Parts: sequence; C-alpha cells; structure tokens
Amino acid sequence: MDLARVSAEAAGRIRAAGVKVTGPRVAILAALLDAKSHPDAEQLFDSLKAHHPSLSLSTVYKTLEAFLAAGLCRRVRGDGARLRVDGSADDHDHAVCRGCGRIFDIEQALFPRPATPPALPGGLTLTAIRLEYEVLCPGCRAEGTSVNHEPPAPRPRERRGTTTTQREE
Repeated sequence: MDLARVSAEAAGRIRAAGVKVTGPRVAILAALLDAKSHPDAEQLFDSLKAHHPSLSLSTVYKTLEAFLAAGLCRRVRGDGARLRVDGSADDHDHAVCRGCGRIFDIEQALFPRPATPPALPGGLTLTAIRLEYEVLCPGCRAEGTSVNHEPPAPRPRERRGTTTTQREE
C-alpha cells in the first residue's frame, strides 16, 4: 500500500463529502479503503492503534457513523450485530459465508439485476437494490462445514491483559 497516495485519496473523499478533514478521519478512511475484509470498528481500531496511539475506539465508531451518513462507506449486514463497513465505492453486492461469516465482494456486472419495481407499497421510494448471497466459502466446504443459520461464534483473543472476542477475517 502506498500510504501517501491512499491518505491523499482519503482526504480528498472526505473533503468532497463535505466532512471536516482531520488526521484521525484520514487514517480511518485510508485503512478502510485498504481493507478488503469488510472490517468492524474494533478491527479498524486494532489495525491503526500502533501508528495512532491517541486514537480511541469511540472515535472510530463515531467516525464510521459520520462516514456512513456522508456516503463515504456503507454498512454491511454480515454475520451479526456488529457494525461492519465497506469502503469500496464500486457498485457491488456481497456473498456472506454461512459457515465462517467472511464477506466477499460480488461484481454486479457478473449477474443480471432483478427488475426494478415500478412502485413499492406504503409510499416507499426505492433508492438502491443490493443483493446479499448466502454461500459456503471454499475453506468451509473443504472442512465439511454445514450451513450455519446462526451468526458464527466469536473466537477469543487476548487484548490488553483481558480476554475479548473477535472474528477473524
């Protein structure tokens, strides 16, 4: 990753979205643009804390909410209640592995889109159509994993002297 180029791109996107450009916001968006794993706030925080020791997890959450509101990233449903985000501006859908919870990008051009309904009930206005495919990834198939209809259980890990949980991407 060319950090200077990605940081400049992040600053430009933040500015173009009408959001105040700050060092933490540039670092968070740059990390999000570089991430292909559709990270949650804790994963972004963990990837940034070594180079940005004054950054807090609260700042990451608040920044992601501001980015979502400004259209700089989008929320990914994924495998549970955690806020997961996608920094890719390209139109694409997602495939979520029902075994391990990994999220994969699917180019919309690969598959025909459903017809846009002329109207939705209750006065709803359609703004976008996004598809989410439920899949078993090659790794889970090789391990003989069956489809899990519940979110995958977080794996324990050590962090700052306490045990927390996090899903590996």
